[in-house]
Amino acid sequence: MSIYLDEKNPSKHKPFLDASADVVEYVRYLEVIAGKSANTAFNYYCDLRNFSRFMKQRRGLVPEDQPLSEIDPKGLDTAFWGSVTREDIYEYLYFLNQNCGNKKSSTARRLASLHGFYDYLVNQVSRLEQDPTSAVRPPKLDKVLPKYLTAEQSLDLLESTRFQSDFPERDYCMVVLFLNCGMRLAELVGMNLEDIDFAQRQVRLFGKGHKERMIYLNDACVEALQRYLEKRGSLEGLSPKERAVFVTRRRKERISNRRVEQLVTGAMKAAGLKGFSTHKLRHTAATLMYQTGNVDILTLKQLLGHSSVGTTQIYTHLQEFQVRAAIEANPLGEVSAKRDALSSGNETEGDVLYTSEQGSHEGSGDTAFSEGSSPANGVLTGAEEADEPNPGQPMEALRGAAKEGFGLDLEALDPSEPELQDAKPE
Repeated sequence: MSIYLDEKNPSKHKPFLDASADVVEYVRYLEVIAGKSANTAFNYYCDLRNFSRFMKQRRGLVPEDQPLSEIDPKGLDTAFWGSVTREDIYEYLYFLNQNCGNKKSSTARRLASLHGFYDYLVNQVSRLEQDPTSAVRPPKLDKVLPKYLTAEQSLDLLESTRFQSDFPERDYCMVVLFLNCGMRLAELVGMNLEDIDFAQRQVRLFGKGHKERMIYLNDACVEALQRYLEKRGSLEGLSPKERAVFVTRRRKERISNRRVEQLVTGAMKAAGLKGFSTHKLRHTAATLMYQTGNVDILTLKQLLGHSSVGTTQIYTHLQEFQVRAAIEANPLGEVSAKRDALSSGNETEGDVLYTSEQGSHEGSGDTAFSEGSSPANGVLTGAEEADEPNPGQPMEALRGAAKEGFGLDLEALDPSEPELQDAKPE
């Protein structure tokens, strides 16, 4: 974790001073004027320090064999930033890709930091006249579909939270909120008691850029929260002034992002789930909600707290299983000509079309449609829809999920069970 940021107080940090004066002032501008979060400002700060080290090495201001991480990023004045050329920027991007192994998304993020920094120097404080990054475009990003858990895997994960710590009510509640509300890790950790409104069945979240939004709580969320808060209230030594919803059992303070990740990772491992991160639970919530067909893209955008609908559109790939089902249900897909008729050249026999179900059909060339289908629009009948294999997620498990949500029998969450006896306290 950074020496600057405090996970338990994400809005507080030590002064960012380990960089040139222009960089430090820019980071302060991001937080105070632009309203960026401490985490966003810190990421930009790290990017600019890394660029400072690269440029010192490129200009021969440090020994050539000195490791990049050991180069002091301070000591570069405004005139130096003004001497940076477009070629320097391209070389830096090449360095990130070839030497650092950065993905396209990481390279684009670091270029965005440089764009913002030079925009600040040129347009905000008028210290420079030229912006060397103005004509540099980010790499074209690959369109990667979000990885998510199936409904069955989600239930397995919830079940496994019973065995990962001496506080199963808390761990279960956190996973329930992730899977049902699609909240970010920082949003869950930052929740305070006053943010929960059981009367209105909603919770207030503070997302990126200090954006506030209200999230509806379904039955599973309400039940899990009420059970956990009852246990939380009985913790010995917990200060009544502690407003954090989720706390550690040993220190009686707000749980950290890292600890939540450890708990979720442990639960996933116990459930036999590999290759999933905590953030994938957010993708899972969005995916399962979208697959029910009851959530449009704009509603999903608001629910997830996206600033642009373009970000939310990544979930539109989830319609693919419906498209495939519609194509496979098309009655023309079952029509085939009799092989021996085609091979023999018999025009009379060749005009006859057969479906895979019939095996043969006597007619004058009219296509045979299965009963109940519509050649005009290809709409699935009730029978076809029920029999259609789903290449996406098991949709039957999602029936009613919008109201009840994903949850288990909470009476099974008994910390006195043998599996919990050997659990180590935090």
